[in-house]
Amino acid sequence: MIGPSGVAVIDSKQYRGRLWLDAAGLLWGGHQLLSMTLRKVRWEADQADEGLGVADVQVAAIIAVHGASVPWRCLQVDGVTVAPARQVPDLLQALPPILGPERVAWLADRARLRFRPAT
Repeated sequence: MIGPSGVAVIDSKQYRGRLWLDAAGLLWGGHQLLSMTLRKVRWEADQADEGLGVADVQVAAIIAVHGASVPWRCLQVDGVTVAPARQVPDLLQALPPILGPERVAWLADRARLRFRPAT
């Protein structure tokens, strides 16, 4: 996603039940530890950041959760924002604008040139 609020990689995940944090701050989906999922999404955002190659723009990592409830309606874990999928648009719109229209268009063009389309 490239917009006025910045650049983000949004990974959509389907879970059942609820997500929860343990006493050590680790995120769980039922009985499954989600550390590798968080690490992968953070890696994807880092790859997008590297691919764009723009020092003053950092790529945020977001997991849009389908099915499971998310504690506190939105949380930050290991540099990744985790939120219910239906709330992600509102979350993005609530962020302060940091990029003007020209910068958004320039970044979108740069992304089109540097990234291959999904197949």
